[in-house]
Amino acid sequence: SFIFKEMLSGSIYRILQKRATLAGLEKVKPHDLRRTFATTMLANGCDVFVLQRAMGHASVNTTSMYDYRSETQRKEICRALPIG
Repeated sequence: SFIFKEMLSGSIYRILQKRATLAGLEKVKPHDLRRTFATTMLANGCDVFVLQRAMGHASVNTTSMYDYRSETQRKEICRALPIG
């Protein structure tokens, strides 16, 4: 079985760079994973307050800065609201 052990940030960075290279991506930073996680969760309907707790933010304002959804996606979400 797999036992999780603490990793140094430099180790995480090196693993991420190796995987990015194998995937043919430009340089990727570990924080890019947090932004991708947050945006994907929001795009799939996650409540921003649930996401706030998952990301360990003290303020929902910090969490909202991770919302990289496009304006088109935001308009689609608004159109889907059961108002009217």
